[in-house]
Amino acid sequence: MKQITSPSAPMVNSADLSSGLETEALFGEDITICDDSRADWVHIRLETDQYLAWIERRHLGVLPTPTHRICTIRALITSGRNIKTPTMGYLPLAARVHVIEQSEHVAKIALGQDRTGYIPSDHIKPLDDFCADWVATAEQLIGVPYRWGGRDSMGMDCSALVQLAMASGGMASPRNSGDQEKTLGSTLPPDADLMRGDLIFWRGHIGIMQDHRRLIHANAWHHMVMSENLDTAIQRIKANNGGDVTRLVRL
Repeated sequence: MKQITSPSAPMVNSADLSSGLETEALFGEDITICDDSRADWVHIRLETDQYLAWIERRHLGVLPTPTHRICTIRALITSGRNIKTPTMGYLPLAARVHVIEQSEHVAKIALGQDRTGYIPSDHIKPLDDFCADWVATAEQLIGVPYRWGGRDSMGMDCSALVQLAMASGGMASPRNSGDQEKTLGSTLPPDADLMRGDLIFWRGHIGIMQDHRRLIHANAWHHMVMSENLDTAIQRIKANNGGDVTRLVRL
């Protein structure tokens, strides 16, 4: 089995970057190759959520077994322990890393092909160390640009926001909002008193309740992850042909 060795990698409809972004695979995630017949492209299954799509071969490699995950919006990688050393790149929220050694302040990680780098120790958590308040992970992402199909904290869509936030709390979620609506949680009545962590669905859209009245969601209206009043969102979405709320969910 191979892993993703780029910070994130676009997964597209066919072996052509212009064919349309489906989702993104993140550093350290396991993939299974389904079609290896092309020189520069492979058809893969992303083991995190079983998503099938094409990806450029250059994003794949072999990494040591991950021990930790990135728990901040993104972690900058430096070439040395000292923060003044050159920056080599970044890893996004939920990327999976193998920690070689760790001190109170810095962790040495494997980057593949005998390359290593350093990231702050407080930007990682062990893979089995989950957040009690997973909604706080979504709140960290307020202001991140909206990107259709995006799953990297440089830009993401509504269902990726939910998937990544839930994962920080140890809960698995499908990738797309349609599948999330079909499978996640228990349905609440339309007049339910909503609470933190409840999910709200529209046709092709999903958001997370921060409390009984505020919603956080990645959306193309604001072009970012946004926190706003639920009633305001409901009215605007309906006025712009997004329809009515289709399901309320408690996990």
